[in-house]
Amino acid sequence: MTTTTLIVQGMTCDGCVTAVKRALEGIPGVKEATPSLEKGAVKVDYDPSETSPSSFTPSLEAAGFEVLS
Repeated sequence: MTTTTLIVQGMTCDGCVTAVKRALEGIPGVKEATPSLEKGAVKVDYDPSETSPSSFTPSLEAAGFEVLS
């Protein structure tokens, strides 16, 4: 299991937190996504043999968010 943290712009409410969580946890290989509204970030636990961080940005952008890092 590997963990990465992404800075996500556009999370402004609990509904956004839920949308970010769903977008990431819908990716095969993502075990858990833990968004923090206060930090504007999301911690992602994933299996590197199934996915990579390069697949996270398109999913978040499709959900209406911008990944800053």
